[in-house]
Amino acid sequence: MMKSWDDAYQNSELLWGLEPNSTLTQYVNLVPTNGKVLDIGIGEGRNAIYFAQKGFAVEGIDLSETAIERCLALSDKYQLNIEAKVDDITAFDIRPNHYSLIILSNILTFFPEEEIALIIDKVKMGLVKDGLVYVNVFDINEPSRKKAIDMYKRLGRHSFFDSATNMFLHYFTKDELEGFFSTYRTIKTGHSYAMDLTHGEPHYHSTLELLAQKTLNS
Repeated sequence: MMKSWDDAYQNSELLWGLEPNSTLTQYVNLVPTNGKVLDIGIGEGRNAIYFAQKGFAVEGIDLSETAIERCLALSDKYQLNIEAKVDDITAFDIRPNHYSLIILSNILTFFPEEEIALIIDKVKMGLVKDGLVYVNVFDINEPSRKKAIDMYKRLGRHSFFDSATNMFLHYFTKDELEGFFSTYRTIKTGHSYAMDLTHGEPHYHSTLELLAQKTLNS
């Protein structure tokens, strides 16, 4: 899977562009200032750069060496406080009670169900009180799910494995995603079916997003 992502970055000048996620910019004032921002799947840094420019110390990991090199180059160019390295979230130790915001944008879709639950548990432990978690995932209406049904090994009702790229694919239901954060305060949930113009030929994605806040009882 690492090679697949690195190939994607190498074949694009800026795979995702540098425009930050609109939900994160909309609610930036809710992010506590007593902790860092952790961007899991930081890519070239579109969200990390935004938060670093707002004065947050930002950490990030990504499987792609090319993406990390670009992110660090942009951090140096704009003289920002971003630490980024090549790492896998399944092996990365999230420091408990340390982060004001943890971003999982277009990440959880690419893990098997059992690892998704473990990753979310680590994320929850890493947040400070009132800290935010942002998740963006493919849902069951995602167009690529039809291809997955026809071409890939089925692991569960909404889970698949592509042996050619060594990549897992999991398509979320709204109840499933919200269930992981049922004790959190929901700030925003949303569904999007939109054309993606950021890479390759124009194509559609169906996604769910969730922004939730850790409370005292979470």
